[in-house]
Amino acid sequence: MARIRPVPESEAPAEVRALFARNHELYGQVLNSTGVYAHRPGIQLGVKGLADAVAGSGLVPARLRFLLNVRVASLVGCPF
Repeated sequence: MARIRPVPESEAPAEVRALFARNHELYGQVLNSTGVYAHRPGIQLGVKGLADAVAGSGLVPARLRFLLNVRVASLVGCPF
């Protein structure tokens, strides 16, 4: 459970509604991180831009990225 209450979809700022929709497409729900970052759309869009740039750079191979995701998930107690 997030320590900061995520912004409900119905209250999401217009700038981040597309990110909420994309979460639904990919995961079937809005991720807590998306809802929490929605409190500050400028920061959320900046973080997304950074993540997209890192993923799109090709500097981190896909297999390593997968292993990193699994490791980080285990560190934060995510069961997948």
